[in-house]
Amino acid sequence: MSFLRPQTAFLAGLLFCVPALATAADNIFTSPDQSFTIYGGIGFANIKAGEYVYDGSHKLSQLDWESKGVTLYTFGAMADLDKNWSMKANVNIGANGNGHMVDYDWLVYSIDDWTHRSTHPDTKLDHYFNGSIEVDRDVYSNDATTLDLGLGFSYSDVKWSAFGGSYIYSTSALHDTVGSFADGERAISYRQKIPVAFLAANAEHKIGAFTLSGGLKGGLSFGIEDIDDHWMRDLRFYDSMGAAPMLGANVAVNYEFTQNAAFYVAGNFEKVFRTKGDVRMVDTTGASDDEHFSNGAGADFQAVSISFGLKGKF
Repeated sequence: MSFLRPQTAFLAGLLFCVPALATAADNIFTSPDQSFTIYGGIGFANIKAGEYVYDGSHKLSQLDWESKGVTLYTFGAMADLDKNWSMKANVNIGANGNGHMVDYDWLVYSIDDWTHRSTHPDTKLDHYFNGSIEVDRDVYSNDATTLDLGLGFSYSDVKWSAFGGSYIYSTSALHDTVGSFADGERAISYRQKIPVAFLAANAEHKIGAFTLSGGLKGGLSFGIEDIDDHWMRDLRFYDSMGAAPMLGANVAVNYEFTQNAAFYVAGNFEKVFRTKGDVRMVDTTGASDDEHFSNGAGADFQAVSISFGLKGKF
């Protein structure tokens, strides 16, 4: 991807206009022939997911889960398989962050406004994991520029738990009942598991001490599987979604100020669009039988990460 030639300027502009940045990583080990590299790094991420409940075409509930400033640890490896083929694997693990969840209900079908809302500032990210593996084919290269096309698979697993909070309910009139839950009282937990198959296009260009790189990918989730626990109601919901589109992008700028050290700014964006699926509702006390609802659930997911700092070669 050349930033000096008109025919590649559009691609460069497209990559840098992507509204996301990915965690970059320091090279820990590189083999003498440069065919194998292990890397690791640290960055920050914003992660959010939407949880939806439907009665036919009517949306009954929407829960907006989000964590900002998640500490993201990255580990990975890249290997040249032969002259034109390469493989890379990557793992991201997230922790901490500033969590938040809002739960809306639309229980009166004749009005558009929400009837119930609970807000949970004490929302914790229990875990976040994302792993991917990708095989790439070199379709163009010279001394400064490379362009690869590839295919891959990724898997994400994220879980939040919400505690305490406040509520506004509609009892006799709209929004007429205000109250709060006890601090630390367990309210709702939510977990998503997302397998995705994707196609990718990656480009890299070197200009003196700078290396500019970026990539785009698109694919389909095999269906988000989620588990939703409503602890105050002794209910657990198992949701199985249909396939949904996925889009992602990454971009990085690296500046080598010595032979073995560099400054970098880099990042990643990934979004799985909303899809609907079936629900199995379980009474966790065992007092009643399971219930099933066709197309009664929906879900989506998005992660954005950013990192900058020093990079070293070993």
